[in-house]
Amino acid sequence: MNKKNILLIFGFGYTAKFMCQKFSKKNWEVFCTTRFKEKVKEIKSLNATPIFFDDEEKIESVLSKNSYILSTAPPENSKDPVVENYGHLLKKNSERVKWAGYLSTTSVYGDKKGEWVTEDTELEPNLERSISRVAAENSWIKLGENLLIKTVIFRLAGIYGPGRSLVDRLMKDEDVYIVDKPAHLFNRIHVDDIVGAIEMAISSKSEAKIFNLSDDLPAKQLDVAKFAASLLKRKSPQTVSLESDLVSEMARSFYKEEKKVSNTRLKDELGYKLVFPSFKEGLFSIHKNSKEF
Repeated sequence: MNKKNILLIFGFGYTAKFMCQKFSKKNWEVFCTTRFKEKVKEIKSLNATPIFFDDEEKIESVLSKNSYILSTAPPENSKDPVVENYGHLLKKNSERVKWAGYLSTTSVYGDKKGEWVTEDTELEPNLERSISRVAAENSWIKLGENLLIKTVIFRLAGIYGPGRSLVDRLMKDEDVYIVDKPAHLFNRIHVDDIVGAIEMAISSKSEAKIFNLSDDLPAKQLDVAKFAASLLKRKSPQTVSLESDLVSEMARSFYKEEKKVSNTRLKDELGYKLVFPSFKEGLFSIHKNSKEF
C-alpha cells in the first residue's frame, strides 16, 4: 500500500480552506495549523487534521514524515511567523521536507503607474504590509537555499471565489460601493486557480522560484461590479469618491497603487492553464453554482 503524500499548511484562511478540500480529496494527508479553537471543527470537516500553531511537538512530528509545506500565514511584526518560530525545525528536518511554498502578494511590486510587471520587475513596496511581505519572501528564499529545500513564492493578485466575490455580496444585499476611479485597473485570481497552480508547482521540474498568480485581464472594479450586477439582473452598485467615508482605509490603500500583472511565466514555464482567465468566467461560475444550492 502506497503511503499518502503529506501536506502541512500553516494558517487557515480563505485559500487554505480550498487547499485542504482539494488535496484531501486527492488522497493527501493534510494538516493545517490554527491559533483558534473555534476553527478546529471546520478543519476537520474538510478531512484535514488541525494542529495549534504553537504545538511544536506535533508540527515536528509532521515535518519528520517526508512532507510538503505551504505557508499562507501573513507577516507578524514585519517577520514571517513560520520561519521565525519553526525555522529550527525545518533545518532539523530539511532532508525530509520535499517542497515549500509561500503565498505572497503582487503588492510587493509597489506602484508601477499602470505598467506591466513580471516576476523580474524591481520590487518597490510603499505600504508597510507590502514591505513586510518582501521581507517574508526573502526569508523563505534564503531558508530554501540554505537548507536545499525547493521553495516557491507565489505572488497573488486580488483573491476571489465562492463566498468572496461581488456576486456573493450582492446576493446578500450588502451595501456595495465602487470607488469612482474609472481608469484604475486591477488583476484578480480565482481561488481554484491558486490551488491548481500550487498543485502543478509541487510536481513541476521548473527551476523558477517565483510565480505571479494572476488572471489574463486587468480590469476596472466598476466593470466587474456591472458584470456581477448583470448576472443577478440588478442595478449597478453606487459609485463614491476615493475620499468618501464609505471607503475603508484598507480599500483606499489599494487605489494608491496600479499595475498590470503578467502571468506569462505561470502559463509558459509552469504550463498552467487558467480555469478562470478573467473575472467574467469566475463570476459566472460562482453565480451558476449558487443557483444550484
